[in-house]
Amino acid sequence: MAPLILKPSSPAHGGAAVARDDGKVWLVNYALPGEVVEAEPRGRQGGVAVAAATRVIEPSPHRVAAPCPYFGACGGCQLQHAAYAHQLELKRQVVEEAWSRAGLRLPPDTAVLGMDDPWRYRIRGEFEALATAGGWRFGFHRMRSHSVLPIDSCLIHDQRIERALPAFARAANELQLQDLQNLLLTVEPAGPGLLWRMRFRGREPRWPRDEFAHRVAELLPESTLLDDAMSLEFWDLTFRVRSDTFVQTNFRQMLVLYRTALDMLAAKSDERVLDLYAGIGTISVAVARHAASVTAIEENPHAVQLGRLNARINSARVEYLPGKVEAVLRGIRLGQHQAAILDPPRAGCEPAALAELIRLGPDRLVYVSCEPSTHARDLIGLVRGGYRVRRAAIVDMFPQTYHIESVALLERS
Repeated sequence: MAPLILKPSSPAHGGAAVARDDGKVWLVNYALPGEVVEAEPRGRQGGVAVAAATRVIEPSPHRVAAPCPYFGACGGCQLQHAAYAHQLELKRQVVEEAWSRAGLRLPPDTAVLGMDDPWRYRIRGEFEALATAGGWRFGFHRMRSHSVLPIDSCLIHDQRIERALPAFARAANELQLQDLQNLLLTVEPAGPGLLWRMRFRGREPRWPRDEFAHRVAELLPESTLLDDAMSLEFWDLTFRVRSDTFVQTNFRQMLVLYRTALDMLAAKSDERVLDLYAGIGTISVAVARHAASVTAIEENPHAVQLGRLNARINSARVEYLPGKVEAVLRGIRLGQHQAAILDPPRAGCEPAALAELIRLGPDRLVYVSCEPSTHARDLIGLVRGGYRVRRAAIVDMFPQTYHIESVALLERS
């Protein structure tokens, strides 16, 4: 089949650019809006034809050379070929488009908060194990594939994580470990701690865990290996974090995100605040410093346990209610809370959770989201329930990738 010549015109959520050719819509990976590219068809995605740019005929002025040798094969980054300022502009357009499709207008003064240095920002990474002729290697899934690309460097991860990968692989090879699936690594931003967790295919076998950890520790003398929990410290607060609980991977931007959300919430000392999908309580504890109290709702039992511990460590007025958000909210009486903050997973809120929130009707809601389409869908639901969007911000938590974090303040109208 002859290669296609395509001219993409707009960005798509997912990092591709949208091109139209004889009435057919294409999602073109590794191309930028305004470019003319030669592209190769790569199947379909969600009913839309997908292609990958193989040669740039007319480059965008925003195109740069990707610094990572794996870019184009690795599925981790989608935007390294775009200058960073342009990445931020593309993300703004994606959010604007998602809101527009839902019938909302992104406030014109919406800030896009990027990073001064958009590299080496990830403090947590999950790496797939791959058995090669030379032994175990760790890497990432290839673009839109289940096959694993072994890597030796990753420019968006903390250098300590990059240095740890060969040490874990070497120890696994020396001890002849079998059936490895993946390795989860998290580094303490301000300490020497390296939290690790190895997963196996099927049930975890009997394996020389202590001997393995000892060998890795010998190979990484500058790190303190932790297998249970580590500390996360910011704003004079201390949190315990475990591998099986959520933590924002970009620690530097997490502080920008939290500051943005807390400024929008503007909790007063006599107000009681709801924190939905509260996780281990990083936002709950930060909000509790300014509010009368925080009611945190979370369904992951490990996160609830850590959240209660984190509230005690920081002497914070946070009460945890375990369970699904929609179920727990049904038991909360009207008038108990004046404001709410929510940071749901990618799928957004269940309709029942939005209905309960509208029933309770707190004066202000701050909704933090990592998925523009579900954010816009839920925001229009809240607007129909009597709220108005007052402010919004986009925080770039994931430079070089298509992922987008956005925050909106809603007030009861």
